[in-house]
Amino acid sequence: MSDFSKLLSRFIKEKNISVSSMVEYCGIDRSAMYKIIKGKRNPPSLEIRDRISHFMRLTPEESRLFNQAYEISLTGKDVYEKRKQAEKFILNFPAVFQTEYSSFCSSSSSERPEILPEKKCTAFSSQNMFYFYAQQIIESEADSENGQIGLLLQPDSEFLFSFLTGLKLSGSPCFIDHIFCMNHFSKGETSYNNLDTLSRLLPLFINGIHYRPYFFYDNVHSHYHNLNAFSSMILTKKYAITCTADLKNGILHKDPKTITMLWKLFHSYKAKCHPLFYIPNSVIEDGSMVQKTVKNCSELYFIEPEPCLIPFISESILPSLLPEDHPNRETMFSYMYSYLKESKKSFSKADMHFYFCKNELDRFAETGILTELPRPLSDTYALSVKERIELLEKIFNSPFKVHYHFLKEPFLQAASRLRLCVGENSMYLQFLNNQLHRSYLFLQEPEIIEILFDYLKNIDKNTICSEEKTLAYFRETINWLKKKEKENEPCLTSRKS
Repeated sequence: MSDFSKLLSRFIKEKNISVSSMVEYCGIDRSAMYKIIKGKRNPPSLEIRDRISHFMRLTPEESRLFNQAYEISLTGKDVYEKRKQAEKFILNFPAVFQTEYSSFCSSSSSERPEILPEKKCTAFSSQNMFYFYAQQIIESEADSENGQIGLLLQPDSEFLFSFLTGLKLSGSPCFIDHIFCMNHFSKGETSYNNLDTLSRLLPLFINGIHYRPYFFYDNVHSHYHNLNAFSSMILTKKYAITCTADLKNGILHKDPKTITMLWKLFHSYKAKCHPLFYIPNSVIEDGSMVQKTVKNCSELYFIEPEPCLIPFISESILPSLLPEDHPNRETMFSYMYSYLKESKKSFSKADMHFYFCKNELDRFAETGILTELPRPLSDTYALSVKERIELLEKIFNSPFKVHYHFLKEPFLQAASRLRLCVGENSMYLQFLNNQLHRSYLFLQEPEIIEILFDYLKNIDKNTICSEEKTLAYFRETINWLKKKEKENEPCLTSRKS
């Protein structure tokens, strides 16, 4: 019997349900119902499932368990768990640590020294002392010129990564290279916990830290917890910490020869690892990587604040998007022309599915500003009412395989702070960091890409509006703009749905 049929049978028994009455209420064949109860038939449709749930008068918690068992029976437990983790990743983006900075160094004054010891090596045997030493050597390195920090440990310490996320850097950049393990499983085994690892790393990027993560595949528990002594390290130019995976026992090193040896070891490990992200360094490089991502896929899914409209832009307005005094104007214009051309090609080849916020379509209709363009380009030119109408009408007359869906709660908040593009073999994240700069991260880890692609491809239809309803609202928006144009009225007042 499936989890669904077991739970259904249990509720029928506990609540003394008349199967005959339930059959009549649900409007299905009696033999079909008994096959469902005994687990000899696949779960019924959503409509029948909800009728069964309503007839049995399930409590909210019972309904949650009933619906969960239904989903597991349809997809299998492994797929269900992966999709739930993908959902958690998107809804909680970014997963910023909440640990107070003051709690980082919570060791007692009797245990904690006033300054770092001068000895070549100092043993410690408490997690609080690890935190104290780690804080001191990292802050010292961050304040130095051209700081360099090496981490060889799992990103599962809330204290440590909260501290790193809130690290205050001086004017000189400090680079953090981080090596960690990603679980690698055979087909049929779960790998969804790798998404949790990704969630723990993203706050460092959002803080604007020069952070470069590298990973290797192994069994995390075996590598760090099975009779492995000092499996973790923190390195700076003057200090090093080698310690156990639980950060409780270790040695603080100050000997220059030891530091040099450990850095050589660290670099040899890094050479065997994979970069988790490719991080572009310019607007042009951003666009090139976006195009590369799109080109490599035949099917793509996007979560964004606004609807993607760039491929429908007329080439005639490109000069208006660049002010006359823009640095390297000719280079940028050439790039934008090429980007627009390549975008149209990509749209003609791949199935594009856009999940976005309804209010952002309203905002575009009211202002004519294309916020999907990088700043300051998006601030330099607002499309006229006529241009807005022409652009939106192209959606209905284009040969592109583009599918638009409004998002519903709880995804609206997530979409307001995240741009996510996932294809069958590539993806990128785009968000604003704490300095309000757009950051692109192109993910290089195939299992995470696979999990997020599967989730968005099979997204719960209750969380998005149908394509028909979404396009109907597009048409309403066009008609609203035409009315404003005819009456020669400004669109500055909020439109009413």
